[in-house]
Amino acid sequence: MNTPVILISTNVMNDLLSVAKDQRIPADGLDFDLLSYETYYKGTVDEEWQHLIGNNLLESTTEVEIRSSVFLLRQEYQIRIRKLTPHPYLDLRFTIATDKHKTKAVAIIDPRSTIPLKKGVQEWIKDAIMRKQLRHGLMIGIFDVNIDQEINRLLLKIQKEGPLKEPYRLPISECFPPVQPISDKVLLHYKELSKTNTLIHGVQPGDLILEYIFPKHGRDGRSCDGEHIEVDEPSVKYAKYIVIDEKTITSQEDSASIRFYANASGYVQRHKGIFSISHELQIESASFKKTGSIEAGIDKEISLKIKKKVSNEDSIGSGVNIDVQKLDVSGTVGSNSNIQACEVNIGAQTHKKSQINVTEVATIHLHRGNLKAKEANIDILEAGKIEAEIVRIKTMVGGEIVAHKVYIDTLHSNAKITALELIEIQRIEGGGNNLIINPDGIESYHEKIASMEMNIRDKTSRLQEHSKEFITKQLSFKEKNSRIKQFQLRVLEAQKNGKEPTRGDVVRLMQYKAEANALKEFSEKLKEDELSLHALRDELEKIYAADIHAEIIHHNLYNGHNRVVFIDPKTHREYAISPEGKVTHIRLRQVGDEKKLLLES
Repeated sequence: MNTPVILISTNVMNDLLSVAKDQRIPADGLDFDLLSYETYYKGTVDEEWQHLIGNNLLESTTEVEIRSSVFLLRQEYQIRIRKLTPHPYLDLRFTIATDKHKTKAVAIIDPRSTIPLKKGVQEWIKDAIMRKQLRHGLMIGIFDVNIDQEINRLLLKIQKEGPLKEPYRLPISECFPPVQPISDKVLLHYKELSKTNTLIHGVQPGDLILEYIFPKHGRDGRSCDGEHIEVDEPSVKYAKYIVIDEKTITSQEDSASIRFYANASGYVQRHKGIFSISHELQIESASFKKTGSIEAGIDKEISLKIKKKVSNEDSIGSGVNIDVQKLDVSGTVGSNSNIQACEVNIGAQTHKKSQINVTEVATIHLHRGNLKAKEANIDILEAGKIEAEIVRIKTMVGGEIVAHKVYIDTLHSNAKITALELIEIQRIEGGGNNLIINPDGIESYHEKIASMEMNIRDKTSRLQEHSKEFITKQLSFKEKNSRIKQFQLRVLEAQKNGKEPTRGDVVRLMQYKAEANALKEFSEKLKEDELSLHALRDELEKIYAADIHAEIIHHNLYNGHNRVVFIDPKTHREYAISPEGKVTHIRLRQVGDEKKLLLES
């Protein structure tokens, strides 16, 4: 191609291909120079195309109009198409990358580029970028970021750090990206309140349980090639999805959403399309396969009833966790199951590897597992373990009890019973049983003793320190005020003679009185601390005497094969006997410096 071709183009790449075809040369062998360009737009009220003066489109229209589908935009370029010749100094190797919608464009400059720090290099780079923008069908000028500033930043980097060592991203244009619509949706917040996967979800009054997010319209966009970008309307699926029981759930609405809050304690239930807060749940069984664990929390007012219809299957399956306020189980509790509740009623049996923790009353027909409760009522205890304040057993066959008070109708063999205050048995029909009064073996008693002993040690240590401090202050006070009588006489003499005492004497007397009062208050505080310490020690001694206030009662005959033990909580000395015959009451009594067992018929 010997003679350049000058023309007005609206699509530079198409015109390059057309000239190459006419000249019968490869399109890669052609390049062009941009001589000038014009921008035209047509707005909502324009009947004809309007010529844009300058490059600031927002001076002639608004962002809202630019984003609209009726707004039209085009550019015309006067170009000179010529044979491709390399620049004598600049070898700028780069590609142009855009986002999905072509609303942002960057030039990615290859570090192998040759960018000389010569006069005019900024215009050379700018010209190369604009020519490639036109090859890619991107508009120029009106959507450009501050390209001069970006090129200067690149040149400064090269000046400070040397040639590029990695690809460099240079922003070149940015238009108006579309804002995607937000479809309506429902957020089930109550499911997030529980950290585990559970059948029901417990809530408290005031908990945010549901939220309906209103649909929100998006905004159309405009790409860097001038094309309009249309966004879809938001979808509306759940506008009528949430229907609530207004007695148990309240709602609050703003421009973004409707939020639903629990009005009562319980669990969230959806029945016949209506959300409500319920307090009772009845199921046939709880297992990993059917329900998973049920962990609403004992602080929620939820009562769970499990009524098993098939007798040869567990009501609570192996490994299932139950955490509710009240639990009523008609059947059995399987192995490795874990129950937390305020009240529990189990109509069948518990597995030996089950764990049951009850803050109030537990009632169980046949217990073989591990139970902790405030009060336990058991029909049959068979090799299981119970820790409680009060335990009532109808029949005990082996097993272990640790409690404040224990009441047993019939005791068979090989049981271990440890109590703080009382063990009362109607009849013993076996042997190998250990009936133990051991206050220190009761966790609450042991913790109370340990806390009081630590308190006494701390008070004793502080009292000793304060006593030493008092003695030091007392000695200092005596030394400092050894001449106080002289000051007192001088003040009295002056007053007697109708004269004003000297200021120094008056100040010393005031200091003396203040220090004397402070010392007196310190002394009184020491006496109060001593009395408090004595009272605490007396209280500890009374608590230590728990063993002599306890008793073991048996309303039938002993056979000589059961062991009765009282353990002193202070010395840990054991007082043991295997009684025979008619002995109704066994107590430990203080006789002088010794303690002895007292048997009564």
